[in-house]
Amino acid sequence: MQLMLRKKPASGPETPTAVEPDFPRPGKKRRLTARRVAALVVIAALLAGGGVGIRKLFFTESQQTALTERTTYGSLSTTIEGTGTTLPADSVSYTTASDSEITAVYVSAGDTVAAGDLLYTQDSTELDEEIEDYQDEITQLENTLSDAQDQLADLNESLAELTVTAPFSGRVTGVTAEVGDSVNAGTKLATLVDDSKMTLTQYFSYAYQDQVYVGMEAAISIASLMNTFSGTVTDVKLVDRVTTEGTRCFAVTVTVDNPGALAEGMSGAGYLVADSGEKIYPAVEGTLEYYASKDIVAETGGELTAVNVSDYESVSRGKLLFSIDGSDLEKQVESVSRTITQTQDKITQTQEKIAETEEKRSSYDVTAEISGKVIMVGVQEGESPRQAGQTAVTLYNMDSMTITANIDELDIDSIEMGMEVDITQSGAERDTHYTGTVTAISYEATNSNGVAYFPITITIPSEGALSAGVNVSYTITVGDESEGVLAPIAALQSTTEGTCLFVKADSRPDNAVDLEDGVVPDGFYAVPVETGVSSSQYVRILSGVEADVEVFTRWQQAAPSGGETTSQGEGGQEFEGMPDFSQGGGMPGGMGGGNMGGGMPGGMGGRAMS
Repeated sequence: MQLMLRKKPASGPETPTAVEPDFPRPGKKRRLTARRVAALVVIAALLAGGGVGIRKLFFTESQQTALTERTTYGSLSTTIEGTGTTLPADSVSYTTASDSEITAVYVSAGDTVAAGDLLYTQDSTELDEEIEDYQDEITQLENTLSDAQDQLADLNESLAELTVTAPFSGRVTGVTAEVGDSVNAGTKLATLVDDSKMTLTQYFSYAYQDQVYVGMEAAISIASLMNTFSGTVTDVKLVDRVTTEGTRCFAVTVTVDNPGALAEGMSGAGYLVADSGEKIYPAVEGTLEYYASKDIVAETGGELTAVNVSDYESVSRGKLLFSIDGSDLEKQVESVSRTITQTQDKITQTQEKIAETEEKRSSYDVTAEISGKVIMVGVQEGESPRQAGQTAVTLYNMDSMTITANIDELDIDSIEMGMEVDITQSGAERDTHYTGTVTAISYEATNSNGVAYFPITITIPSEGALSAGVNVSYTITVGDESEGVLAPIAALQSTTEGTCLFVKADSRPDNAVDLEDGVVPDGFYAVPVETGVSSSQYVRILSGVEADVEVFTRWQQAAPSGGETTSQGEGGQEFEGMPDFSQGGGMPGGMGGGNMGGGMPGGMGGRAMS
């Protein structure tokens, strides 16, 4: 049956061109009958069934031709080639530190220098002035810090004075303060006395000076108690008191234990007992006093927050007697402490600025960081740069060069760090070759004209033979470079006996296997093979066939009468010379071709053919 192109009459809206079978039809347009609809449904089903239905409808007399290729011997490696411009692997550019005068220049363009060689010097007077200003600032900050630390010490002392404790053990008297009272520094709060012992100070004639000493025995007679108490000399003071009778006297203090009956102010007549047993009487008598007595006063002002003692209460040394509110002092301590911290931080920051300024001297007395060749000198002795940051000297280390290669996205996975690269520098008489190494791989793609590529860096050790800015070509070999038997991937056949090649031979190979009828083309034999690594087109054959063997790859289809030939791969057949159903045309009655977009009568849709 022959397919022809026709157009519908120009009546009504214009419709797309359709491909219709050349069915016999009368001159008058017929209505769609049920029989005609059924026939169209059958045709649509056959089309949807795939290439087999098409072949049966249109190519029942077609012929198939087996296409072949030959196995080869070689490797699966491929090469990536390109060009690049050399740059030094290590280079340094020095810029002027300021616009101050260049005091000396020690190199010229083309010179070779070693690391540490002096390149040029620049006037650094401004650094000295800057450091001096920082040092003056530190002196002021240190004075502020010292004042704040003194203030903090005073405040801490005042905080300590907010709690009033007993300076010794004794009995408290004269408590007049209450909680909530506001007191000033020096206000008397109570009196603390030690009346466990009493003292009596009397005056004796200097005639007894050589007989009186501390620790000698004494006695005190209290007339009001009509009792005498034993005591001990605890103090001798050689004062000069003259009695009304003209007797020069010195003071002697006697201490006695208080059994509880002795009180301050009692008159006592005491005597001393000399080593000879003689009693020595005073020229002037005295009155009893407490062994210790102290007025308890507020050392700082504020509101009393605690009174922990009452009149005549006995207390031990260190007992807390009174507490004074110190909230204002605490705020002052916090403020001063903050000032001290801030000042210390400023001093540290200024010292760091001095260190940073000292480090800048290396930018004024500039030495080479690397060994290499001086490429450019942009300063002159005695002149001042136009501005800071002007390029003064540029150094290149010529031992190694680098180039950047842009690798296609399909090849980047084959590139590895450390991979060797063949570098060629073309010359007028001969080419020079170097061996480079991949030293950096960027995995961020760059897109150009719809193609993604990845930059890599190739380092070339040239020991100064290569200059910067030279165009070189590179060749990178990737893949398996070992050699063996290779077969086209298209020739591999998956069978019930495993992976096979269909080998063309005049006689059956010894290792051939039998498959079901119709699978192996005539004149070919199924030979099992063991495969190894592969590329996009070839696979290594480890065993089964040798090189230079003709193997089947695919079928070629030929139309029976004047049609163009087509080829069929492993997955099915492709047909050329058929009507084009891809433009939305269709069979009579609205049947769509290609993507079946036209649909069957009544809106029935279709699916894409492959």
